[in-house]
Amino acid sequence: MRKALMTGALALSLTLAAVSGAAASTLSIESHSVAELVADEKAKAVLEKHIPGISTHPSYDMFKGMTLVELKPFSEGLITDDTLAAIKSELATD
Repeated sequence: MRKALMTGALALSLTLAAVSGAAASTLSIESHSVAELVADEKAKAVLEKHIPGISTHPSYDMFKGMTLVELKPFSEGLITDDTLAAIKSELATD
């Protein structure tokens, strides 16, 4: 009985660790910088789809440390609420 309880507890802790690890790996427009998003191949494709040329923009080095939410006011209307919503939705499904 004791062995079964310990085995069950170990299995539960491994499952919880896997679930929390998966949640932590989800990229976010609110908490991950543009550079972090661009470093991820799938996220970069999503960004380039909605904001073409973002990773090769002449000012990339200046804004790569910002989140997309922080960058929006400086984008001269290129990044809209709809753009952010679409990117957020696609990142959540990857």
